[in-house]
Amino acid sequence: MANKFWSKITGLKNDILEKDGEEVMVFYQEKKKKQSFKKEFPKQKREEKMFQEEWLPDSAQGQLVIDLYERTDVLVIKSAIAGAKTKDIDITVEPDLVVVKGEKLKDEDSGAGKYYYQECFWGKFSRTIILPCPIKPEQVRANFKNGILTIILPKAEEREKRVEIKE
Repeated sequence: MANKFWSKITGLKNDILEKDGEEVMVFYQEKKKKQSFKKEFPKQKREEKMFQEEWLPDSAQGQLVIDLYERTDVLVIKSAIAGAKTKDIDITVEPDLVVVKGEKLKDEDSGAGKYYYQECFWGKFSRTIILPCPIKPEQVRANFKNGILTIILPKAEEREKRVEIKE
């Protein structure tokens, strides 16, 4: 009776459990469940599922990829934003940070075909860039040409702030 109980719990056969005083090696192996697309999807749906990947939901925002580098008197931000138009890009500048927001609209005819790769991000994007030094927000210039956004940020003179310590 006890062997049946332990057999159910351990998954071992009774003849192994009955070996009293003998050393027995037991190896456990997890059974892998086979996923069958045949049961879940008909053939056409199965093929679509294999080639269709949804990276981000419609409500998500993509993060803009940038280069930020310094010249003697300016900071420069560059970003490739292919597919966007000038009117779809918004830049907000503060003395210590820059926010770039916008949207890249998907071509109307691209939805007609069957995708094999879908890696380009389409939709809203944003990026907040914390600057390594203060800038002059009123003198910032931006240029958008051939899908490359370039933002020129004139550096402000850094003022030393001396903190007085009281006794």
